[in-house]
Amino acid sequence: MRLLAAATAVTVALLAGASVAPAADVGANDDSAKYAPDGGRTMYAEMAEVGLRQTVIGVRFKPSEALVIQDKRLLDRAIPNAHAAGLRVVLAVYPYPPREIEAGLGTPTLFASYVSAVAQAYPEVGQFVIGNEPNQPAFWRPQFTRSGANASGAAFGRYLAAAYDALKGINPGLEVVGIGLSPRGNDKPKAKSNVSTSPVRFLGALGAWYRASGRTRPLMDSFSFHPYPNRATDPLDRGYGWPNAGFVNLDRIKLALWDAFHGTGQPTTVNGLRLHLDEVGWQVDTSRRVGYQGKENVPVTDELTQATIYGELIRRSACEPDIDEVSFFGFRDDGLRTGFQAALQRADGTPRPAADAVRAAIADTATGCAEAPRPWIPMDDVVGAEAELRVDRLGRVTAVLAAGEEAHAAVCVSGLSVRGIGGAAQRPLRAPSPSCQTVKVGPGSLSVMLPGPAGEDLRANVSIKLAAVSNPSRATRVVHEIPSLR
Repeated sequence: MRLLAAATAVTVALLAGASVAPAADVGANDDSAKYAPDGGRTMYAEMAEVGLRQTVIGVRFKPSEALVIQDKRLLDRAIPNAHAAGLRVVLAVYPYPPREIEAGLGTPTLFASYVSAVAQAYPEVGQFVIGNEPNQPAFWRPQFTRSGANASGAAFGRYLAAAYDALKGINPGLEVVGIGLSPRGNDKPKAKSNVSTSPVRFLGALGAWYRASGRTRPLMDSFSFHPYPNRATDPLDRGYGWPNAGFVNLDRIKLALWDAFHGTGQPTTVNGLRLHLDEVGWQVDTSRRVGYQGKENVPVTDELTQATIYGELIRRSACEPDIDEVSFFGFRDDGLRTGFQAALQRADGTPRPAADAVRAAIADTATGCAEAPRPWIPMDDVVGAEAELRVDRLGRVTAVLAAGEEAHAAVCVSGLSVRGIGGAAQRPLRAPSPSCQTVKVGPGSLSVMLPGPAGEDLRANVSIKLAAVSNPSRATRVVHEIPSLR
């Protein structure tokens, strides 16, 4: 009984400690404040009044002007104003425009020097996001080599590594956040438009480069992801199919990070890597609202639905032990409908229902998650792996394979024999060594016809192995010992 009481006390203490774990810091990713006549003083005060704790400000590295800190005069005003309002400032530094990267005007060394200059110019800033959607052609080109292999993962990896080393050389306490990854990509080098890389495959390419490089230092302290919905009309629980990912697919991103970096000098979420959702937003209907111009170019949701989603996103993030920060894209709307309208304020500065929803959710999660968080553990097998044998009316045998991710499958048949007529002894049809077929499966299902004559009382042993393409050590094995298939 003493042991039971002690164990119960420890469990209660652990659960109590987990329930008061710090909630994710909530903020806004909004560059518009630095362009305001008052240097963002008013907007930053309004952010703080809603309960936001941080603001993310973009700083572009233009390779053709490598020695010039872009918008430095504006940053000189905005950063002190944000701090005065009680907000933490995060600087997102990334190369732009992509045509200059593609032309070879930028190099990792030049980028590292630029990042160093920014960090030294603003020593009061302690957190830097390095990169902005490098899996999208709007921010990084080329995405692929002429042969169709991914090129952006390795190319961006060199920039990220150089920036990490430069920032840590200035101050080891600076937090380096990579990568600002987009939630989607088509993985089609010959696509007619938007030739892009899915987040899972981008991380795979980045990890392959990192392992081949021999680097032992990390690339980042935290990982930045942009879990936008596929459509603004999607509910929060509607994510993406593999290999893309949204907010409800964060386990897929964690697994991709694990596959890419486990056993290396780059931590994963299992051993310390933190998640920052630095851009997220659901665009809303702005018709009949003042301050907007142009025609809406995407399907949009309504303001009340947006408010509900934002509040729920904050509450769920508070229960995700790996999430440190959440920043909505835009505190105040862009007035051009060809831009992005997902902010907490409309273009005229009036608050949306989302502002109150966010304020309430921040207050509700001030002491952390109301439930015991469930830590994520990497799986050992293939996501969604299934294998089934089917026999048609003619006695032909088919293996039906399925996987929730891309996997290599080996289907091996051994001991193939048929039973003689009238109960006679079975006779082998081939040597005992297995006959194997290899195929690629997933995401989805695939049928593989097994060897052997149809219409006979067939016996065989069938061994099926599925191994994840992104990490072959994650494998699922299925063995069918078939006494009779008729």
